Amino acid sequence: MDALAPSPRRSFGGRTWIDPTHGHGEQSIREISRVLNISEGFGQVLAARGLMDPTEARRFLNPGPEQMHDPACMLGVRPAVLRIHRALEQHESILIFGDYDVDGVASTAILYSYLKRLGARVYYFIPDRLEDGYSLTPQAIEKIRNWGVELVITVDHGSTSVEGALTLRREGIDLIITDHHRLGHDRPAAMALVNPQQEDCAYPFADLAAAGVAYKLLCALDRHLTSINYWDTRGICHTAPDYYLDLVALATVADMAPLLGENRILVKLGLDLMNTKPRPWLAGLTKEANIRCAIAPSTINFKIAPKINALGRVGDPRLGVQFLLTHSFTEARRIARVMLEVNRQRQVLEQEVLALATAQLEECAEHPACVLMGENWHPGVIGSIAARIANQTGKPTVVLTQYRSPLVSGSARAHDRYSVLGALSGCADLLERYGGHPTACGLAMRPENLHDFTRRFNGIVEADRGADGGTGFDTLRLDAWIRPDAMSLQFVREITQLSPFGSRNPEPLLGIRGFSVANPSIFNNRHLRFNVSCPNGHSIDAFAWDQCQWELKLSQRYDIAFMPQLYEGPHGTRIQMKVLDLIPAV
Repeated sequence: MDALAPSPRRSFGGRTWIDPTHGHGEQSIREISRVLNISEGFGQVLAARGLMDPTEARRFLNPGPEQMHDPACMLGVRPAVLRIHRALEQHESILIFGDYDVDGVASTAILYSYLKRLGARVYYFIPDRLEDGYSLTPQAIEKIRNWGVELVITVDHGSTSVEGALTLRREGIDLIITDHHRLGHDRPAAMALVNPQQEDCAYPFADLAAAGVAYKLLCALDRHLTSINYWDTRGICHTAPDYYLDLVALATVADMAPLLGENRILVKLGLDLMNTKPRPWLAGLTKEANIRCAIAPSTINFKIAPKINALGRVGDPRLGVQFLLTHSFTEARRIARVMLEVNRQRQVLEQEVLALATAQLEECAEHPACVLMGENWHPGVIGSIAARIANQTGKPTVVLTQYRSPLVSGSARAHDRYSVLGALSGCADLLERYGGHPTACGLAMRPENLHDFTRRFNGIVEADRGADGGTGFDTLRLDAWIRPDAMSLQFVREITQLSPFGSRNPEPLLGIRGFSVANPSIFNNRHLRFNVSCPNGHSIDAFAWDQCQWELKLSQRYDIAFMPQLYEGPHGTRIQMKVLDLIPAV
């Protein structure tokens, strides 16, 4: 196993390369490679991922349903199941109260469809971002009151809605909360709170997406109803919860939930369904959007989720539920065409706001974080812009707007090694509300607190940066430095066993040293394509997204940080390199 000391040389991407620090020597890597019958190069990658125990490595490389956890272990599941059963028996009206992103829409579709098949009097509500706000707001509760429902089940929200839950209780409306966001200091007064993030929850895996939580609730409900012979006594065709695994996978990937543990199993099973038995929603979208590749997490992130999310950002989010529920290919294509048009509108709006936000970046140049504010920036694109600027600048970023509201509100984003939610908690006294995930969350404050918030938030980020050596996107953490002879088809095929790739389970990032390049060219006016010349005389196709500004010298040798991929072409399978950075070799 090769090692490389940290280098002061400037990389093309301006980033610091961090070498593997797993602490395992060559003998240990050779041993795990022998036991698992894998290449030593792949053994290096497993070492970097902490998979040096053969049993744990085999479990990770072969995820299956037998590794799933018992839903009965999740706090709140049993009272939720019993309350839903009572609603079924007494023919009470049930409202599934969702959220307007992919996770919320998919979770709504899962619960609504399952309960509808049971014959329940069930309805769903997806709030309008501008009219209803987020979660159990007074506006949303007024609608619930007017509808006269007896049981509300939230999906993807509610864990911090203390006031809203109290209002529903006073109205005599029972509440079940299913969620996956971090909780505040006070718990809402719900009949059942199903959220694996609860500190006293014994469920072994806390990082499920909201759709994963909804699926687990269905598994428990399904088990309960089966135990009392519910299906046969009522002549109802049984629909197993696994029928919805495609929606669970869609939501888990789109919500950037960690693709580790149970999520990895759910996504793998769901992707298998998408690729072998696509439902009308997927068949219609792939037809209208001309998606011809196999469905992978990257397909969801870049080609599917943005189109569904667009409905919640600048369109009608209820269409998203209709889309996922439809049994008609024709109807799915019709809604897909609407989604594509709304997404185009979203892209135009986002570019306009992005230009205005980018113009403020100079004011943040000397600060460790970016806090950007626009009076009339559309709330539907704020989160996406915060993510893009965080990627561009390498800094935790907060993008705010005051849009038809007395409050300033917005989104915060950061790299997956920095908790922007933790930074916001240090500003809690300046905020009216905040919450979400460690690297992606929402917030709101009074306008007069903006100056103090900006100052304190930057101070917290600066202190954190000094404590841990960095908070941004300015580092590349290598899984392994490999020798040229390790770049074989077998090695790259072995790497695919680590998939599905995504949040906290990224594609392995490898390094090679002292390679020359040839035939550089620009394609699509943005991206760079070139060949990497190997010592054995062969060359490997390489590309670098959005790096057309790199000026490669044919006479220079480079250290290259890349992700190996397989390309299935008309002349067979070959290796290609997705290059993230280069450093001129010494």
